[in-house]
Amino acid sequence: MTERLRIGVLGTGAIVREFHLPALLNNPRVEVTALGNRRAASVEQLAQAHGIKQTYTDFARMAAASEIDAVVNALPNYLHAPVSIAMLQSGKHVLCEKPMALTVAEAQAMNAAAQAAGRQLMIAHPWRASAVYHWLRAIVRSGVLGKIFKARAHAVLAHAGPPTTSWFVQPDLAGGGAFTDIGIHSIDTLSFVFDDQVHPVRVFAQMGTYFQPIKVEDTAIALIEYDNGMVAEIEAGWHHQHATSPHGALELFGTEGYARTFPNEVRLSGGDVLPVPPPPPDQPHIQAAMYNAQIDHFVDCILNNAAPTCSGLQGQVGMQVLEAAYRSTVSGEAVPIPPRSA
Repeated sequence: MTERLRIGVLGTGAIVREFHLPALLNNPRVEVTALGNRRAASVEQLAQAHGIKQTYTDFARMAAASEIDAVVNALPNYLHAPVSIAMLQSGKHVLCEKPMALTVAEAQAMNAAAQAAGRQLMIAHPWRASAVYHWLRAIVRSGVLGKIFKARAHAVLAHAGPPTTSWFVQPDLAGGGAFTDIGIHSIDTLSFVFDDQVHPVRVFAQMGTYFQPIKVEDTAIALIEYDNGMVAEIEAGWHHQHATSPHGALELFGTEGYARTFPNEVRLSGGDVLPVPPPPPDQPHIQAAMYNAQIDHFVDCILNNAAPTCSGLQGQVGMQVLEAAYRSTVSGEAVPIPPRSA
């Protein structure tokens, strides 16, 4: 491995242009050596804009390239599993955008490939790198809220969402709609603030399409029961006329207090109001600082052979919740999730 980690970037969408690529280019331990995308014009234009010499439209050739140590896979969802597996099998570490795959079976195959290759597989859930959620996790760890029996997470975009021509609204390319796109963030963030020590055991969900002529849901509500007895309600949506909380907000209800993010607040049963961190300078779900910290963590894990905060195995738990939620929507019944050991 060279002095700086040589990273290739897969994808040229907004998440790459606005967040992943700036975070990589500004990291002194990283050299962006290649860009990959199936659309030649798109990848060439982005490479020229940032002085990146090597481009690929053939992912097999990119997997075989010796000048790449690791990749960030921000391709459309249907390419997360096959391309990540090819990169892992070629000896490259992978930071894969969420959701990590279209199905639990694909997620399992990705984890098997990472284990066989002895390479890191990290899933890009940037709220794990948010200072606000590190603060909320510390509140949970302190025990001041007592037994937390209920959570409510908000992943609703008012007056915003993907256009009807986007791959995000095509079932075979995206896997699902708003719940897959942004609800998955809430699922993962809730796990993070509990140090990934709670495990979902049952999911009931209802979904619908009300705001755009698309074939995936623009509205979803899921109830998730956890093995510690907590029940979480997760709302996800695109193009809504109103959102009661900003995308990214999380509320925790305990026997001794209440805490939430965006706006940040802690209230205890005795009437105490604890100090809270100031609000972020930009929108809750798109803080550039989170992406900078996420890349730093990915590099640390590779250089130190350390487990990432959101490993492929943890990402697989989120996929189990997604899959159960969509099955519940079809059956109208709660769907169980296998125990942690399985």
